Amino acid sequence: MLDGAISGRLVLKWLGIAIGLGLSVWLYQGYQVRRMFQQWQKQGVPMMKHHPLFGHLHLIGPLMQTLPSDCHGDYLLIMIQNNWKTLFPNCSKCPPLALVDMWPFTPPHLISLHPNVSAQFIQDVSRPKPPEQKRFLYPVTRNIDLSSYEEDVWKVWRKRFNPGFSPALITAKIPELLEEVEVFVDFLLKMTPTDGSWSDILQLEEKAIDLTFDVIGRYLLGVRIHEQTKGPTPLKDGLTDSLRRVRFYTNIGNIWLQLNPYRWFKFRSNRIKMDSVLMPILTSRVNHIATTRVDQNQFLQLAVKSLQDEGPGKIDYEAFVLNALGHTKFFLWAGHDTTAATTCWMLWLLIRNPTALAKLRAELDAVLGSSAAASLRSNPHLSNSLVYTTAVIKESLRLQTNVGTMRHGGADFTIYGPADSEWAGQPFPTTDCVLWDGTWAIHQNPQFWHRADEFLPERWLVTDETDPLYPGVKHSFRAFENGPRDCIGQFLAVTELKLVLAMVAREFEFAEDWEGWDAKMGRKKKDVVFGERAYQIHEPGTEGPPHFKDGFPVRVRRRVEKGV
Repeated sequence: MLDGAISGRLVLKWLGIAIGLGLSVWLYQGYQVRRMFQQWQKQGVPMMKHHPLFGHLHLIGPLMQTLPSDCHGDYLLIMIQNNWKTLFPNCSKCPPLALVDMWPFTPPHLISLHPNVSAQFIQDVSRPKPPEQKRFLYPVTRNIDLSSYEEDVWKVWRKRFNPGFSPALITAKIPELLEEVEVFVDFLLKMTPTDGSWSDILQLEEKAIDLTFDVIGRYLLGVRIHEQTKGPTPLKDGLTDSLRRVRFYTNIGNIWLQLNPYRWFKFRSNRIKMDSVLMPILTSRVNHIATTRVDQNQFLQLAVKSLQDEGPGKIDYEAFVLNALGHTKFFLWAGHDTTAATTCWMLWLLIRNPTALAKLRAELDAVLGSSAAASLRSNPHLSNSLVYTTAVIKESLRLQTNVGTMRHGGADFTIYGPADSEWAGQPFPTTDCVLWDGTWAIHQNPQFWHRADEFLPERWLVTDETDPLYPGVKHSFRAFENGPRDCIGQFLAVTELKLVLAMVAREFEFAEDWEGWDAKMGRKKKDVVFGERAYQIHEPGTEGPPHFKDGFPVRVRRRVEKGV
Protein backbone atom coordinates (compact mmCIF):
# COMPACT_ATOMS: atom_id res chain seq x y z
CA MET A 1 0.00 0.00 0.00
CA LEU A 2 2.91 2.31 0.85
CA ASP A 3 4.57 1.43 -2.46
CA GLY A 4 1.37 2.37 -4.27
CA ALA A 5 1.24 5.75 -2.54
CA ILE A 6 4.88 6.43 -3.44
CA SER A 7 4.26 5.43 -7.06
CA GLY A 8 1.25 7.73 -7.20
CA ARG A 9 3.28 10.64 -5.87
CA LEU A 10 6.03 9.96 -8.42
CA VAL A 11 3.51 9.95 -11.26
CA LEU A 12 2.06 13.25 -10.07
CA LYS A 13 5.56 14.67 -9.66
CA TRP A 14 6.65 13.78 -13.20
CA LEU A 15 3.30 14.87 -14.58
CA GLY A 16 3.78 18.23 -12.88
CA ILE A 17 7.29 18.50 -14.31
CA ALA A 18 6.03 17.67 -17.81
CA ILE A 19 3.24 20.24 -17.56
CA GLY A 20 5.68 22.82 -16.22
CA LEU A 21 8.13 22.21 -19.06
CA GLY A 22 5.34 22.38 -21.62
CA LEU A 23 4.08 25.62 -20.14
CA SER A 24 7.60 27.07 -20.14
CA VAL A 25 8.11 26.20 -23.81
CA TRP A 26 4.73 27.67 -24.66
CA LEU A 27 5.44 30.93 -22.84
CA TYR A 28 8.87 31.17 -24.46
CA GLN A 29 7.30 30.78 -27.89
CA GLY A 30 4.93 33.62 -27.06
CA TYR A 31 7.83 35.77 -25.90
CA GLN A 32 9.66 35.09 -29.17
CA VAL A 33 6.64 36.14 -31.24
CA ARG A 34 6.08 39.35 -29.27
CA ARG A 35 9.81 40.16 -29.40
CA MET A 36 9.93 39.60 -33.17
CA PHE A 37 7.03 42.00 -33.80
CA GLN A 38 8.52 44.59 -31.44
CA GLN A 39 11.80 44.42 -33.34
CA TRP A 40 10.01 44.80 -36.67
CA GLN A 41 8.09 47.78 -35.33
CA LYS A 42 11.32 49.46 -34.12
CA GLN A 43 12.89 48.80 -37.53
CA GLY A 44 10.08 50.78 -39.15
CA VAL A 45 8.13 47.88 -40.66
CA PRO A 46 4.60 49.31 -41.17
CA MET A 47 1.98 47.59 -39.05
CA MET A 48 -0.85 48.19 -36.59
CA LYS A 49 0.42 49.46 -33.25
CA HIS A 50 1.90 46.44 -31.51
CA HIS A 51 1.67 45.99 -27.75
CA PRO A 52 4.64 44.19 -26.11
CA LEU A 53 2.31 42.16 -23.89
CA PHE A 54 -0.92 41.79 -25.87
CA GLY A 55 0.43 41.89 -29.42
CA HIS A 56 -2.53 42.87 -31.61
CA LEU A 57 -5.16 41.16 -29.46
CA HIS A 58 -6.13 44.52 -27.95
CA LEU A 59 -7.06 45.69 -31.46
CA ILE A 60 -8.38 42.54 -33.10
CA GLY A 61 -10.39 41.33 -30.10
CA PRO A 62 -12.67 44.38 -29.79
CA LEU A 63 -12.99 44.51 -33.58
CA MET A 64 -14.28 40.95 -33.87
CA GLN A 65 -16.46 41.27 -30.77
CA THR A 66 -18.68 43.67 -32.72
CA LEU A 67 -19.76 40.64 -34.78
CA PRO A 68 -21.92 37.68 -33.69
CA SER A 69 -19.95 34.91 -32.00
CA ASP A 70 -20.69 32.40 -34.77
CA CYS A 71 -19.19 34.58 -37.53
CA HIS A 72 -16.60 32.82 -39.61
CA GLY A 73 -12.97 33.80 -39.08
CA ASP A 74 -12.73 35.10 -42.65
CA TYR A 75 -14.58 38.21 -41.49
CA LEU A 76 -11.28 39.29 -39.95
CA LEU A 77 -10.13 40.15 -43.49
CA ILE A 78 -13.14 42.37 -44.11
CA MET A 79 -12.98 43.98 -40.67
CA ILE A 80 -9.32 44.97 -41.04
CA GLN A 81 -10.01 46.41 -44.48
CA ASN A 82 -13.17 48.24 -43.40
CA ASN A 83 -11.48 49.71 -40.31
CA TRP A 84 -8.13 50.58 -41.82
CA LYS A 85 -8.42 54.28 -40.92
CA THR A 86 -8.55 53.39 -37.23
CA LEU A 87 -6.00 50.57 -37.36
CA PHE A 88 -3.55 52.43 -39.63
CA PRO A 89 -4.04 56.11 -38.72
CA ASN A 90 -0.92 57.21 -40.61
CA CYS A 91 -2.16 55.84 -43.95
CA SER A 92 -4.19 57.81 -46.50
CA LYS A 93 -5.71 54.68 -48.06
CA CYS A 94 -6.16 51.03 -47.19
CA PRO A 95 -2.75 49.36 -46.78
CA PRO A 96 -1.88 46.44 -49.07
CA LEU A 97 -1.25 44.03 -46.21
CA ALA A 98 -1.45 43.61 -42.46
CA LEU A 99 1.03 41.90 -40.15
CA VAL A 100 -1.00 40.47 -37.28
CA ASP A 101 0.14 38.97 -33.97
CA MET A 102 -2.68 37.01 -32.32
CA TRP A 103 -0.61 34.63 -30.19
CA PRO A 104 -1.55 32.46 -28.27
CA PHE A 105 -4.55 31.78 -30.52
CA THR A 106 -2.76 31.65 -33.88
CA PRO A 107 0.78 31.96 -35.22
CA PRO A 108 1.81 35.31 -36.75
CA HIS A 109 -0.03 36.23 -39.95
CA LEU A 110 0.73 38.37 -42.94
CA ILE A 111 -2.66 39.09 -44.46
CA SER A 112 -2.72 40.22 -48.07
CA LEU A 113 -5.25 42.92 -48.94
CA HIS A 114 -3.85 43.57 -52.41
CA PRO A 115 -3.71 41.28 -55.48
CA ASN A 116 -0.07 42.18 -56.11
CA VAL A 117 0.90 41.06 -52.60
CA SER A 118 -1.00 37.79 -53.04
CA ALA A 119 0.69 37.20 -56.38
CA GLN A 120 4.11 37.50 -54.78
CA PHE A 121 3.67 34.36 -52.66
CA ILE A 122 1.19 32.43 -54.83
CA GLN A 123 2.05 33.19 -58.46
CA ASP A 124 5.48 34.81 -58.75
CA VAL A 125 6.73 32.29 -56.20
CA SER A 126 4.53 29.43 -55.03
CA ARG A 127 5.33 29.25 -51.34
CA PRO A 128 4.78 25.95 -49.47
CA LYS A 129 1.51 25.30 -47.69
CA PRO A 130 1.66 25.99 -43.93
CA PRO A 131 2.20 23.01 -41.61
CA GLU A 132 -1.13 23.85 -39.94
CA GLN A 133 -2.97 22.97 -43.14
CA LYS A 134 -1.25 19.61 -43.39
CA ARG A 135 -2.13 18.81 -39.77
CA PHE A 136 -5.71 19.79 -40.55
CA LEU A 137 -5.98 17.34 -43.46
CA TYR A 138 -3.94 14.47 -42.02
CA PRO A 139 -6.76 12.69 -40.12
CA VAL A 140 -8.79 12.55 -43.35
CA THR A 141 -6.28 12.04 -46.17
CA ARG A 142 -3.04 11.13 -44.37
CA ASN A 143 -1.68 14.08 -46.40
CA ILE A 144 -2.01 12.04 -49.58
CA ASP A 145 -3.71 14.87 -51.46
CA LEU A 146 -2.91 17.69 -53.85
CA SER A 147 -3.28 20.33 -51.17
CA SER A 148 -0.67 18.73 -48.89
CA TYR A 149 1.84 17.74 -51.55
CA GLU A 150 4.74 20.06 -52.36
CA GLU A 151 7.09 20.69 -55.26
CA ASP A 152 7.92 17.68 -57.44
CA VAL A 153 5.40 15.29 -55.89
CA TRP A 154 2.62 17.84 -56.35
CA LYS A 155 3.59 18.41 -60.00
CA VAL A 156 3.48 14.68 -60.75
CA TRP A 157 0.01 14.18 -59.28
CA ARG A 158 -1.43 17.42 -60.63
CA LYS A 159 -0.36 16.31 -64.11
CA ARG A 160 -1.97 12.89 -63.57
CA PHE A 161 -5.29 14.39 -62.49
CA ASN A 162 -5.48 17.25 -65.00
CA PRO A 163 -7.09 15.13 -67.76
CA GLY A 164 -9.82 14.05 -65.35
CA PHE A 165 -10.80 17.68 -64.75
CA SER A 166 -10.60 18.81 -68.36
CA PRO A 167 -13.48 20.95 -69.71
CA ALA A 168 -14.06 18.37 -72.44
CA LEU A 169 -14.64 15.52 -69.96
CA ILE A 170 -16.76 17.64 -67.63
CA THR A 171 -18.96 18.78 -70.50
CA ALA A 172 -19.34 15.20 -71.73
CA LYS A 173 -20.56 14.13 -68.29
CA ILE A 174 -23.25 16.80 -68.02
CA PRO A 175 -26.05 14.28 -68.76
CA GLU A 176 -24.92 12.20 -65.76
CA LEU A 177 -24.59 15.21 -63.48
CA LEU A 178 -28.05 16.37 -64.54
CA GLU A 179 -29.52 13.23 -63.00
CA GLU A 180 -28.28 14.35 -59.59
CA VAL A 181 -29.61 17.89 -60.06
CA GLU A 182 -32.97 16.41 -61.08
CA VAL A 183 -33.17 14.69 -57.70
CA PHE A 184 -32.76 18.13 -56.11
CA VAL A 185 -35.54 19.48 -58.33
CA ASP A 186 -37.77 16.55 -57.37
CA PHE A 187 -37.24 17.38 -53.71
CA LEU A 188 -38.31 20.98 -54.31
CA LEU A 189 -41.36 19.81 -56.24
CA LYS A 190 -42.38 17.57 -53.35
CA MET A 191 -41.93 20.45 -50.92
CA THR A 192 -44.02 22.96 -52.89
CA PRO A 193 -47.83 23.03 -53.25
CA THR A 194 -49.11 22.59 -56.80
CA ASP A 195 -51.23 25.75 -56.61
CA GLY A 196 -48.20 28.05 -56.50
CA SER A 197 -48.43 28.88 -52.80
CA TRP A 198 -45.38 28.97 -50.57
CA SER A 199 -43.91 25.85 -48.98
CA ASP A 200 -43.19 25.35 -45.32
CA ILE A 201 -39.89 26.81 -44.19
CA LEU A 202 -36.79 24.70 -44.91
CA GLN A 203 -33.03 24.95 -44.55
CA LEU A 204 -31.83 24.91 -48.14
CA GLU A 205 -28.12 24.55 -47.40
CA GLU A 206 -28.57 21.04 -46.02
CA LYS A 207 -30.16 19.87 -49.29
CA ALA A 208 -27.56 21.76 -51.32
CA ILE A 209 -24.79 19.92 -49.46
CA ASP A 210 -26.41 16.57 -50.23
CA LEU A 211 -26.75 17.59 -53.89
CA THR A 212 -23.13 18.65 -54.30
CA PHE A 213 -21.91 15.51 -52.56
CA ASP A 214 -23.91 13.39 -54.99
CA VAL A 215 -22.49 15.34 -57.93
CA ILE A 216 -18.83 15.12 -56.92
CA GLY A 217 -19.23 11.46 -55.94
CA ARG A 218 -20.83 10.64 -59.28
CA TYR A 219 -18.11 12.48 -61.15
CA LEU A 220 -15.14 10.97 -59.32
CA LEU A 221 -16.35 7.42 -58.79
CA GLY A 222 -18.78 6.89 -61.64
CA VAL A 223 -21.44 5.59 -59.25
CA ARG A 224 -24.50 7.15 -57.63
CA ILE A 225 -24.04 7.97 -53.94
CA HIS A 226 -27.75 8.72 -53.28
CA GLU A 227 -27.00 11.14 -50.47
CA GLN A 228 -30.10 13.14 -51.37
CA THR A 229 -32.46 10.19 -51.12
CA LYS A 230 -30.79 7.71 -48.76
CA GLY A 231 -28.50 9.89 -46.67
CA PRO A 232 -26.67 10.14 -44.46
CA THR A 233 -24.57 7.58 -46.27
CA PRO A 234 -21.53 6.04 -44.51
CA LEU A 235 -19.18 7.81 -46.91
CA LYS A 236 -20.43 11.33 -46.24
CA ASP A 237 -21.08 10.64 -42.57
CA GLY A 238 -17.49 9.47 -42.02
CA LEU A 239 -16.02 12.36 -43.98
CA THR A 240 -18.05 15.13 -42.35
CA ASP A 241 -17.66 13.72 -38.84
CA SER A 242 -13.87 13.74 -39.19
CA LEU A 243 -13.89 17.25 -40.63
CA ARG A 244 -15.94 18.45 -37.67
CA ARG A 245 -13.20 17.23 -35.34
CA VAL A 246 -10.10 18.64 -37.05
CA ARG A 247 -8.61 21.96 -35.99
CA PHE A 248 -6.45 24.25 -38.07
CA TYR A 249 -4.57 25.84 -35.17
CA THR A 250 -3.54 24.27 -31.90
CA ASN A 251 -4.01 26.80 -29.11
CA ILE A 252 -5.01 27.20 -25.47
CA GLY A 253 -8.66 27.00 -26.45
CA ASN A 254 -8.56 23.55 -28.03
CA ILE A 255 -5.44 21.75 -26.79
CA TRP A 256 -7.38 19.40 -24.51
CA LEU A 257 -9.82 18.61 -27.29
CA GLN A 258 -6.94 17.69 -29.58
CA LEU A 259 -5.41 15.43 -26.93
CA ASN A 260 -8.70 13.62 -26.31
CA PRO A 261 -8.19 9.90 -27.19
CA TYR A 262 -11.84 9.61 -28.25
CA ARG A 263 -11.18 12.10 -31.03
CA TRP A 264 -8.50 9.86 -32.50
CA PHE A 265 -10.70 6.82 -32.05
CA LYS A 266 -13.37 8.57 -34.15
CA PHE A 267 -10.81 9.48 -36.81
CA ARG A 268 -9.89 5.81 -37.08
CA SER A 269 -13.47 4.54 -37.14
CA ASN A 270 -14.42 7.16 -39.74
CA ARG A 271 -11.45 6.19 -41.87
CA ILE A 272 -12.52 2.54 -41.76
CA LYS A 273 -16.07 3.57 -42.64
CA MET A 274 -14.95 5.62 -45.66
CA ASP A 275 -12.41 3.06 -46.84
CA SER A 276 -14.99 0.28 -46.75
CA VAL A 277 -16.97 2.22 -49.36
CA LEU A 278 -14.17 3.66 -51.46
CA MET A 279 -11.65 0.81 -51.66
CA PRO A 280 -13.89 -1.68 -53.52
CA ILE A 281 -14.84 1.00 -56.06
CA LEU A 282 -11.30 2.24 -56.60
CA THR A 283 -9.85 -1.27 -56.76
CA SER A 284 -12.48 -2.35 -59.27
CA ARG A 285 -11.86 0.68 -61.47
CA VAL A 286 -8.07 0.30 -61.44
CA ASN A 287 -8.16 -3.47 -62.00
CA HIS A 288 -10.45 -2.90 -64.95
CA ILE A 289 -7.96 -0.45 -66.44
CA ALA A 290 -5.04 -2.82 -65.88
CA THR A 291 -6.70 -5.56 -67.94
CA THR A 292 -8.80 -3.72 -70.53
CA ARG A 293 -8.94 -0.58 -72.61
CA VAL A 294 -9.11 2.79 -70.84
CA ASP A 295 -12.52 4.46 -70.79
CA GLN A 296 -11.87 8.06 -71.85
CA ASN A 297 -15.02 9.23 -70.03
CA GLN A 298 -14.03 8.05 -66.55
CA PHE A 299 -12.13 10.34 -64.19
CA LEU A 300 -10.04 7.70 -62.42
CA GLN A 301 -9.22 5.80 -65.59
CA LEU A 302 -7.83 8.94 -67.18
CA ALA A 303 -5.55 9.38 -64.17
CA VAL A 304 -4.24 5.83 -64.64
CA LYS A 305 -3.74 6.49 -68.34
CA SER A 306 -1.61 9.51 -67.44
CA LEU A 307 0.42 7.20 -65.22
CA GLN A 308 0.81 4.70 -68.07
CA ASP A 309 1.87 7.47 -70.45
CA GLU A 310 4.74 8.52 -68.19
CA GLY A 311 6.95 5.85 -69.69
CA PRO A 312 7.80 2.17 -69.75
CA GLY A 313 8.06 0.16 -66.59
CA LYS A 314 5.88 -1.92 -64.35
CA ILE A 315 3.05 0.05 -62.76
CA ASP A 316 2.23 -0.64 -59.14
CA TYR A 317 -1.57 -0.50 -59.38
CA GLU A 318 -1.99 -1.37 -55.71
CA ALA A 319 0.08 1.65 -54.69
CA PHE A 320 -1.92 3.79 -57.09
CA VAL A 321 -5.17 2.73 -55.41
CA LEU A 322 -3.82 3.71 -51.99
CA ASN A 323 -2.80 7.10 -53.36
CA ALA A 324 -6.12 7.54 -55.12
CA LEU A 325 -7.88 6.86 -51.82
CA GLY A 326 -6.39 9.94 -50.15
CA HIS A 327 -6.93 12.14 -53.19
CA THR A 328 -10.53 11.00 -53.55
CA LYS A 329 -11.35 11.93 -49.95
CA PHE A 330 -9.88 15.37 -50.51
CA PHE A 331 -11.76 15.89 -53.77
CA LEU A 332 -15.00 14.74 -52.15
CA TRP A 333 -14.58 17.34 -49.43
CA ALA A 334 -13.30 20.19 -51.60
CA GLY A 335 -15.85 19.41 -54.30
CA HIS A 336 -19.01 19.65 -52.22
CA ASP A 337 -18.68 21.94 -49.20
CA THR A 338 -17.80 25.26 -50.83
CA THR A 339 -19.99 24.60 -53.88
CA ALA A 340 -23.02 24.05 -51.66
CA ALA A 341 -22.40 27.33 -49.85
CA THR A 342 -22.00 29.15 -53.17
CA THR A 343 -25.29 27.64 -54.37
CA CYS A 344 -27.08 29.21 -51.42
CA TRP A 345 -25.38 32.59 -51.72
CA MET A 346 -26.09 32.65 -55.44
CA LEU A 347 -29.81 32.10 -54.84
CA TRP A 348 -29.84 34.62 -51.98
CA LEU A 349 -28.26 37.29 -54.18
CA LEU A 350 -30.80 36.60 -56.92
CA ILE A 351 -33.63 36.96 -54.39
CA ARG A 352 -32.22 40.38 -53.52
CA ASN A 353 -31.69 41.38 -57.17
CA PRO A 354 -34.84 40.68 -59.22
CA THR A 355 -33.51 42.52 -62.28
CA ALA A 356 -30.53 40.17 -62.49
CA LEU A 357 -32.85 37.20 -61.93
CA ALA A 358 -35.05 38.34 -64.83
CA LYS A 359 -32.00 38.60 -67.11
CA LEU A 360 -30.85 35.16 -66.03
CA ARG A 361 -34.24 33.64 -66.80
CA ALA A 362 -34.32 35.38 -70.17
CA GLU A 363 -30.96 33.84 -71.11
CA LEU A 364 -32.11 30.38 -70.02
CA ASP A 365 -35.24 30.79 -72.15
CA ALA A 366 -33.20 31.87 -75.16
CA VAL A 367 -30.46 29.22 -74.92
CA LEU A 368 -32.23 26.19 -73.45
CA GLY A 369 -35.87 26.62 -74.45
CA SER A 370 -38.66 25.22 -72.32
CA SER A 371 -36.75 22.15 -71.07
CA ALA A 372 -33.28 22.72 -69.71
CA ALA A 373 -32.72 19.02 -69.04
CA ALA A 374 -33.69 17.91 -72.55
CA SER A 375 -31.62 20.63 -74.21
CA LEU A 376 -28.50 19.96 -72.15
CA ARG A 377 -28.77 16.21 -72.59
CA SER A 378 -28.99 16.48 -76.36
CA ASN A 379 -26.31 19.17 -76.55
CA PRO A 380 -24.18 19.53 -73.39
CA HIS A 381 -22.08 22.22 -75.08
CA LEU A 382 -25.03 24.60 -74.74
CA SER A 383 -23.78 25.16 -71.20
CA ASN A 384 -20.90 27.14 -72.71
CA SER A 385 -23.43 29.58 -74.20
CA LEU A 386 -24.81 30.56 -70.79
CA VAL A 387 -22.77 33.75 -70.63
CA TYR A 388 -24.94 35.77 -68.25
CA THR A 389 -25.41 32.70 -66.05
CA THR A 390 -21.64 32.43 -65.75
CA ALA A 391 -21.50 36.12 -64.87
CA VAL A 392 -24.04 35.56 -62.08
CA ILE A 393 -21.86 32.77 -60.69
CA LYS A 394 -18.65 34.81 -60.81
CA GLU A 395 -20.31 37.83 -59.20
CA SER A 396 -21.70 35.59 -56.45
CA LEU A 397 -18.22 34.19 -55.84
CA ARG A 398 -16.83 37.72 -55.69
CA LEU A 399 -19.31 39.04 -53.14
CA GLN A 400 -19.53 35.92 -50.98
CA THR A 401 -16.11 34.32 -51.30
CA ASN A 402 -15.84 31.23 -49.14
CA VAL A 403 -12.32 30.01 -49.69
CA GLY A 404 -8.79 31.38 -49.83
CA THR A 405 -5.34 29.93 -49.70
CA MET A 406 -2.64 30.15 -47.06
CA ARG A 407 1.09 29.69 -47.51
CA HIS A 408 4.13 29.45 -45.27
CA GLY A 409 6.50 32.39 -44.86
CA GLY A 410 10.13 32.17 -43.87
CA ALA A 411 13.31 34.06 -43.10
CA ASP A 412 14.31 33.51 -46.73
CA PHE A 413 11.24 35.20 -48.19
CA THR A 414 10.31 38.89 -48.24
CA ILE A 415 7.15 40.62 -49.44
CA TYR A 416 7.44 44.07 -51.03
CA GLY A 417 4.86 46.83 -50.99
CA PRO A 418 3.07 47.21 -54.36
CA ALA A 419 3.96 50.14 -56.61
CA ASP A 420 0.47 51.68 -56.32
CA SER A 421 0.54 51.78 -52.51
CA GLU A 422 2.02 54.12 -49.92
CA TRP A 423 4.40 51.33 -49.02
CA ALA A 424 5.84 50.91 -52.53
CA GLY A 425 9.04 48.87 -52.36
CA GLN A 426 8.87 48.56 -48.57
CA PRO A 427 10.19 45.12 -47.51
CA PHE A 428 8.04 43.04 -45.17
CA PRO A 429 9.59 40.06 -43.36
CA THR A 430 7.60 36.82 -43.27
CA THR A 431 9.58 34.81 -40.70
CA ASP A 432 7.33 32.25 -38.97
CA CYS A 433 4.26 33.86 -40.58
CA VAL A 434 1.24 32.25 -42.17
CA LEU A 435 0.74 34.11 -45.46
CA TRP A 436 -3.01 34.52 -45.81
CA ASP A 437 -4.45 35.57 -49.16
CA GLY A 438 -7.27 37.92 -48.15
CA THR A 439 -9.34 36.93 -51.17
CA TRP A 440 -12.69 38.01 -49.78
CA ALA A 441 -11.39 41.45 -48.79
CA ILE A 442 -9.70 41.94 -52.16
CA HIS A 443 -12.97 41.03 -53.89
CA GLN A 444 -14.76 43.82 -52.01
CA ASN A 445 -12.12 46.51 -52.20
CA PRO A 446 -13.37 49.55 -54.19
CA GLN A 447 -9.78 50.21 -55.21
CA PHE A 448 -10.02 47.18 -57.50
CA TRP A 449 -13.77 46.92 -58.16
CA HIS A 450 -16.10 49.70 -59.27
CA ARG A 451 -19.30 49.72 -57.17
CA ALA A 452 -17.69 46.93 -55.21
CA ASP A 453 -20.57 46.27 -52.81
CA GLU A 454 -23.19 45.89 -55.55
CA PHE A 455 -24.30 42.67 -57.26
CA LEU A 456 -23.58 43.47 -60.91
CA PRO A 457 -23.14 40.38 -63.11
CA GLU A 458 -22.89 42.79 -66.05
CA ARG A 459 -19.34 43.68 -65.02
CA TRP A 460 -18.21 40.27 -66.30
CA LEU A 461 -19.60 41.02 -69.76
CA VAL A 462 -17.72 44.32 -70.18
CA THR A 463 -14.96 44.21 -72.81
CA ASP A 464 -14.21 47.93 -73.03
CA GLU A 465 -11.17 48.51 -70.84
CA THR A 466 -12.13 52.17 -70.37
CA ASP A 467 -15.44 51.22 -68.77
CA PRO A 468 -15.24 51.57 -64.95
CA LEU A 469 -16.98 48.20 -64.58
CA TYR A 470 -14.30 46.39 -66.57
CA PRO A 471 -12.92 43.70 -64.21
CA GLY A 472 -9.38 44.10 -65.40
CA VAL A 473 -7.24 44.80 -62.34
CA LYS A 474 -4.55 42.14 -62.61
CA HIS A 475 -4.94 39.17 -60.25
CA SER A 476 -7.94 40.77 -58.49
CA PHE A 477 -10.41 37.89 -59.04
CA ARG A 478 -9.19 35.01 -56.92
CA ALA A 479 -12.25 32.84 -56.20
CA PHE A 480 -10.42 29.75 -57.46
CA GLU A 481 -6.98 31.17 -56.73
CA ASN A 482 -4.41 31.91 -59.41
CA GLY A 483 -1.03 30.52 -60.31
CA PRO A 484 0.12 26.92 -60.74
CA ARG A 485 -1.82 25.68 -57.69
CA ASP A 486 -5.18 27.12 -58.65
CA CYS A 487 -8.29 25.00 -58.05
CA ILE A 488 -8.11 21.95 -60.28
CA GLY A 489 -11.90 21.50 -60.12
CA GLN A 490 -12.99 25.06 -60.93
CA PHE A 491 -14.57 24.22 -64.30
CA LEU A 492 -16.53 21.39 -62.67
CA ALA A 493 -17.75 23.72 -59.90
CA VAL A 494 -18.91 26.39 -62.35
CA THR A 495 -20.58 23.78 -64.55
CA GLU A 496 -22.43 22.35 -61.56
CA LEU A 497 -23.62 25.81 -60.54
CA LYS A 498 -24.80 26.43 -64.11
CA LEU A 499 -26.82 23.22 -64.03
CA VAL A 500 -28.45 24.19 -60.74
CA LEU A 501 -29.48 27.60 -62.08
CA ALA A 502 -30.63 26.11 -65.37
CA MET A 503 -32.85 23.58 -63.62
CA VAL A 504 -34.12 25.72 -60.74
CA ALA A 505 -34.22 29.43 -61.61
CA ARG A 506 -37.23 29.24 -63.96
CA GLU A 507 -39.14 26.58 -62.07
CA PHE A 508 -39.15 28.03 -58.56
CA GLU A 509 -39.17 31.22 -56.56
CA PHE A 510 -37.34 31.48 -53.25
CA ALA A 511 -37.96 33.79 -50.32
CA GLU A 512 -35.82 34.02 -47.19
CA ASP A 513 -37.84 33.79 -44.00
CA TRP A 514 -35.84 34.77 -40.94
CA GLU A 515 -38.89 35.74 -38.92
CA GLY A 516 -40.46 32.36 -39.54
CA TRP A 517 -37.25 30.57 -38.58
CA ASP A 518 -36.91 32.63 -35.40
CA ALA A 519 -40.47 31.68 -34.43
CA LYS A 520 -39.87 28.03 -35.25
CA MET A 521 -36.71 27.96 -33.12
CA GLY A 522 -38.24 30.05 -30.32
CA ARG A 523 -35.44 32.56 -30.70
CA LYS A 524 -35.63 36.24 -29.82
CA LYS A 525 -32.05 37.33 -30.50
CA LYS A 526 -31.53 38.43 -34.09
CA ASP A 527 -27.87 38.40 -35.04
CA VAL A 528 -26.87 40.60 -37.96
CA VAL A 529 -23.67 41.36 -39.84
CA PHE A 530 -23.48 44.65 -41.71
CA GLY A 531 -27.24 44.93 -41.30
CA GLU A 532 -28.00 41.51 -42.78
CA ARG A 533 -29.40 38.38 -41.14
CA ALA A 534 -27.61 36.32 -43.78
CA TYR A 535 -23.89 35.92 -43.11
CA GLN A 536 -21.11 33.35 -43.18
CA ILE A 537 -20.68 31.23 -40.07
CA HIS A 538 -18.49 28.52 -38.66
CA GLU A 539 -20.59 25.65 -37.40
CA PRO A 540 -20.37 25.30 -33.59
CA GLY A 541 -17.20 23.52 -32.52
CA THR A 542 -15.81 23.27 -36.05
CA GLU A 543 -13.26 24.89 -38.33
CA GLY A 544 -13.12 24.88 -42.09
CA PRO A 545 -14.99 26.63 -44.91
CA PRO A 546 -17.89 28.89 -43.94
CA HIS A 547 -21.54 27.91 -44.01
CA PHE A 548 -24.73 29.94 -44.41
CA LYS A 549 -26.29 31.33 -41.24
CA ASP A 550 -29.04 29.00 -39.98
CA GLY A 551 -28.64 26.84 -43.08
CA PHE A 552 -30.39 29.46 -45.28
CA PRO A 553 -34.03 29.35 -44.09
CA VAL A 554 -36.33 29.82 -47.09
CA ARG A 555 -39.77 29.18 -48.43
CA VAL A 556 -40.17 27.95 -51.99
CA ARG A 557 -42.99 28.02 -54.50
CA ARG A 558 -43.50 26.87 -58.05
CA ARG A 559 -43.56 29.54 -60.71
CA VAL A 560 -46.90 29.82 -62.43
CA GLU A 561 -45.91 32.18 -65.24
CA LYS A 562 -42.76 31.28 -67.14
CA GLY A 563 -40.96 32.31 -70.28
CA VAL A 564 -40.80 29.99 -73.28
